[in-house]
Amino acid sequence: MPIDTPSRIYVFDFDQTITHIHTGGCAITEEEVCDGYIRSNLKDGLVELVEYLLNRDDRVYIATYGDDSFGKGLQGATAGHALIKRYMDVAFGADQRYFYLSSPGDPQGNIIARHSNDGKQYHLERILEREQLDGSDPAAMRRILLIDDDPYNVHYFASRGCTTLVADSPYDSARQAADSGILRALLAS
Repeated sequence: MPIDTPSRIYVFDFDQTITHIHTGGCAITEEEVCDGYIRSNLKDGLVELVEYLLNRDDRVYIATYGDDSFGKGLQGATAGHALIKRYMDVAFGADQRYFYLSSPGDPQGNIIARHSNDGKQYHLERILEREQLDGSDPAAMRRILLIDDDPYNVHYFASRGCTTLVADSPYDSARQAADSGILRALLAS
């Protein structure tokens, strides 16, 4: 990518976009966080796609409604940020540095896990803040591509000027994002 071309920002939903089976934002059993189960639940092409995008200097986020609070009161539960991080550590290796959590001293994490139920408005605002983008700048907003299986979320991002998989059709865009071959298809495009 030429130096003067701004990078694209890919925003992936987690459940049923990166995964085959919806986790509900929480894993309760040891089986649900074991390497084998996680590998079987991840859609093919994730590792290759993320590495390709990052090598092009694109930015990658995971934006999910799977909240940290989903595990409260459940002994041994892994939820929200920790669940996403566990999946990424299995996919890319425990020493991976592609996906990381925010911390009080470093709010720049690229895993955003919060049950905001607002079309992912909260998630988009965090991304705009982290990328230092003006949400009223149409060119900046077009740099953001949402890949999400929920048409409500797709509609919200599109209404803000973000790019979606299928322009002018949140339902078709969401349907494509839910397809088991979406990550490989994005890599081939």
